[in-house]
Amino acid sequence: MRSLILLCPLLLTGCGSESTIENPLNYRVKTMDFETLVPAKGYLAAATATAVNSPVGSRGPQTLAWLAPEYSVVKKGDVIVRFEGERLERERQDLNNQLAITNEDILGKKTDLTAEKAVLGYDLSSVAQEKEFSQNYNIDDERIRSKLDIIDSAQNTEFLIAKEQFLGWKNERFSNSSAGEMALLNMQEQQQQQKIGLVTNNLSQLEVTAPHDGLLTYQADWRGEKPKAGQTLWPGEKIAELPDTSVMELKLFVSEREAIDLAVGQTVTFKLNANAEQQFSGVISDVAPFPQSIKRGDPQKFYQLKASVAHNDAAFLPGLKLTASIAVHNSQPLLAIPIQAVFKEQNADFVYVYQQGKYQKTPVVLGKRSISHVEVISGLTEQNIVSLVDQAGV
Repeated sequence: MRSLILLCPLLLTGCGSESTIENPLNYRVKTMDFETLVPAKGYLAAATATAVNSPVGSRGPQTLAWLAPEYSVVKKGDVIVRFEGERLERERQDLNNQLAITNEDILGKKTDLTAEKAVLGYDLSSVAQEKEFSQNYNIDDERIRSKLDIIDSAQNTEFLIAKEQFLGWKNERFSNSSAGEMALLNMQEQQQQQKIGLVTNNLSQLEVTAPHDGLLTYQADWRGEKPKAGQTLWPGEKIAELPDTSVMELKLFVSEREAIDLAVGQTVTFKLNANAEQQFSGVISDVAPFPQSIKRGDPQKFYQLKASVAHNDAAFLPGLKLTASIAVHNSQPLLAIPIQAVFKEQNADFVYVYQQGKYQKTPVVLGKRSISHVEVISGLTEQNIVSLVDQAGV
């Protein structure tokens, strides 16, 4: 639906001089009914709805395996989404295998450490006995033993004391080292057990059930694409909704090129594509601050709007597509000219007015705009003739 502007094209009306009538690129200015209607497309949506999301507690992305058909009526507890679990089962099996290997490593390390510690303990015990014997039974009487034997025995005792100290240090170092190795293996075991727990938790959340009775509607992403089997979703990502159809609203999209003076409170008239004979009305309740793309690969951008509806109808179902027109400016008599008749110079607007056989550059002050026409606040009067082409250099 385009802006409704009633003009007096000189080619059709027959008003004006003979030379003017013969030039279809001139227009005679007059007061006309000026109404700006901005076209929009969109769909019906529930004002409130319960979101159906992928499990928040899941680890990493999950792949959709199956979804209940869109617009199907579901009951509380019905399975509406099922995720693929084969990859998770393989991952859990791999983790169980890794855990079994780690447990074997822990058992083997404990056996090795026990054997090595037993050897160190035996050496310490033997050295301690030798040292004790040497200290208790060392005879330093020169009348009984030679001086050299006495010196040799004393040196042997010192050696045994030093050896005992070394073995004690080695035992302590071995204990610390073995404790670190065991701690590392135990940490690996705990990490693998935690991973298995997370994967098991994911496997327990492969199905999403309906929180209450309702009509299932899929959630389109910013490109307008709806979820489908094989798609990868992140934890908490929205999949669908169970809308409250008692209160409906419009989700509208207006092309960036046609978005003129959109504001909250403006009246909307719309028709459902499935029933173009009946017309409904609503009021704009929200306007996006900037346009964005709504379809992958399409560079065109749209402003997104919301509108409340005057009343619910039995034909209103979420997702039904519609066409609408937004009354940006209500119909009223204004002095207006085609947009192509306006030119700019140093940020100032002007038109070429035809007077006495030639065109005169005339500054104008403009007001409301439509897609094709603009209101003239000052600078022109009725019956003025303006050019639709640039007369500079002509």
